[in-house]
Amino acid sequence: MRNGESCEDALSYLPCSRIAAYRKGDIIYDHHQASGFIYLVIDGKVKISRIADNGRQVIVDIFQPDEFFGESAFLGLAERPEQAIAIEDTRLMTWSAADLEQHILKEPRLGIALLQVTVQRVLDSIYRIESFSADSIAQRLARSLIRFSERLGEEEQDGVVRMLPFTHETLAQYVGTSREIVTHWMARLKRDGCIRYSRRGIMLSREKLRNWMESAPKDVAPPEVESAASG
Repeated sequence: MRNGESCEDALSYLPCSRIAAYRKGDIIYDHHQASGFIYLVIDGKVKISRIADNGRQVIVDIFQPDEFFGESAFLGLAERPEQAIAIEDTRLMTWSAADLEQHILKEPRLGIALLQVTVQRVLDSIYRIESFSADSIAQRLARSLIRFSERLGEEEQDGVVRMLPFTHETLAQYVGTSREIVTHWMARLKRDGCIRYSRRGIMLSREKLRNWMESAPKDVAPPEVESAASG
């Protein structure tokens, strides 16, 4: 969370609850299930996504240890508006929305802490919408890599950041384009010395990516890539 040092820590107000384990690829919940629980990641990582009207999966975000998700449970909807999938072996602590409401009545600072988490996510969504409006796909991809490196990466001594090996399909679902176009721009970023990647992970330089964004091409991709994506 940005400026997290000035925000309440929800974890300090929450009682322990039951822990559930999920294997990589397990569905934690999907949009067919009722909204009943809020989750805290203990170990692993979880991908939250929505299904667009055209059937394409759109990634909302990826959550790591000490982060909450599933706050739509507070709305009491008959179905979840999103789905959650473990992208690593994962352990989650869960609370029902009703239980958390009772805890908030006893400890109002918990309500403030959860509200701050929600507001920060709204701000992040606004920044992302601005990027969709103002940036080319190449710039959105670079900006997304920087954001994921800040949230999920580990900085090495030389300033290079190492993070988990996102597939091009996963990046495409987050950026809002096709896998073919992401593959094109990832190869371009690698050729320009901004990133290195393999099945073991992605290594990048935020400074080089930021500089690259300043001169990134405004077109979506070369015609042959567009044709492959739409074919």
